[in-house]
Amino acid sequence: MPLAAYASIISCMGQPFKLFRLQLIDTHLDKVKKRLHAIEAALNQDEPIRRANVKVDKSSKNLQEATKALQKIEQQVEAQQAKIEETESALYSGSVHNPKELQDLNNEAQALKRYLTVLEDRQIEAMLTAEDAEHHHAMALAYFRKVQAETIEKNAGLIGEQSRLNKDLERQKIERQAIASSIPVEDLELYENLRQQRSGVAVAKVTDRACSACGTTLNAALLQATRSPNQIVRCTTCSRILYSQ
Repeated sequence: MPLAAYASIISCMGQPFKLFRLQLIDTHLDKVKKRLHAIEAALNQDEPIRRANVKVDKSSKNLQEATKALQKIEQQVEAQQAKIEETESALYSGSVHNPKELQDLNNEAQALKRYLTVLEDRQIEAMLTAEDAEHHHAMALAYFRKVQAETIEKNAGLIGEQSRLNKDLERQKIERQAIASSIPVEDLELYENLRQQRSGVAVAKVTDRACSACGTTLNAALLQATRSPNQIVRCTTCSRILYSQ
């Protein structure tokens, strides 16, 4: 609603009602600003994604190390197999006739085969370790994508709420400006001072002949005064401005 339209409506209001309406607006604005602050903090909160990313980095590093270890042992197995082939080639080629040399070659071939068995066992272990590392890395990636998708969805909702609250904030500010500009300066200063002194509540509604803020029962004269459309009446106990419908 344009400011001029608000001003037309407000001109018909009494001073206590204007102050009460101002109180309602300010209380609402306080809640909206608090929520906007919380939304901003939530949008800047990247801890879940950061933790998930740390898991991905760690699992990636483990996978790289396991892959390198597997490649290394595979190279050692291949080299050992080449040595065995070379030794057996010399043993069975017929080029060596000395019995002792033949026996030495045979012993060497057997020793190389025994060590090949050790290397192949290590290769199997390295393969299992690499498979396990690959599995954990895949799980870490899946978890990261899940957290990322949930964060995007959550942030989309927060951004939508943020937009709605900012629009509401602007509307309330327009109405507040219209009301505040129609209140005498001394009354507005009193209101602002009481807001600071009384935890944000400067105007209290009269409910069941009592101040709704502190519970003090009003005497007949004070109760009658609160019904005046232009008289500013304050609670004798908490000093808040009283408003009676």
